[in-house]
Amino acid sequence: MLKKLLPTSLLFTIFSYGFITIEPLVPGEKEDLSGEVAIGGKYSSGNTNSASIGLGVKTEYSKKDWLLYFISEYSYEESDSKRDKNNGRIHARYLQNIDNTPYNYELFFQTEFDEFRDIKQRSLTGANIRRKLNLPFDKFYTGLGLFYSYMEPNTINTLDPIYKRIYMNSYISFLKNVNKNFFITYLGFFQPNVKDFSDFRTSQTLQFNTSITTKFRLGLDISYNYTTKPYSQIKKSDIESIINLKYSF
Repeated sequence: MLKKLLPTSLLFTIFSYGFITIEPLVPGEKEDLSGEVAIGGKYSSGNTNSASIGLGVKTEYSKKDWLLYFISEYSYEESDSKRDKNNGRIHARYLQNIDNTPYNYELFFQTEFDEFRDIKQRSLTGANIRRKLNLPFDKFYTGLGLFYSYMEPNTINTLDPIYKRIYMNSYISFLKNVNKNFFITYLGFFQPNVKDFSDFRTSQTLQFNTSITTKFRLGLDISYNYTTKPYSQIKKSDIESIINLKYSF
């Protein structure tokens, strides 16, 4: 199954997954078009036969006062010929500087699926205000906003209906250069339902990045996700780590 899937994943990078670098993007920092491709995976055989692949693509177009970027990701894994991971997402975001202030505004759209979290489709659209803070980091931003979320399970029933909700969106994002070849990035979200604060999602991702050449980096990414009200039979939390290779262009 995986051997048949790999060529398709490589060709259709609109559904690719990999752990794209999450450093805060800044309008005007890079002029015109740039981007990144990431790949991570593993294979083992013997007592346990398993294989996984993760691919990701980010493209960024920036001018002096605004920035537009797209991220597409896909992840697949199977163990002993049984699929146990199959998810992907597309994310688009526009950032605009607010003149003579440390603020940006952001408009964003995302759609995703996750077979093993019983999510056939989760789409959201919203807006944030982002502020730069002068802390002992190379970049440090906080954001606050709202988004509308539509979530549909693989099978709609009484326990697992379609959810249409509005969430508050708050986040912290930073980059810290340890030296010229090693840097750390972090992105953390807290997203409560505006009508019921007991219904919330939180996500934490920490990345350790080491430069191999001017274009290639090796990364270790650790992520933790938690939701208080997942679909039935789905665990509330997930922890994942992956080593990946990233190419910047």
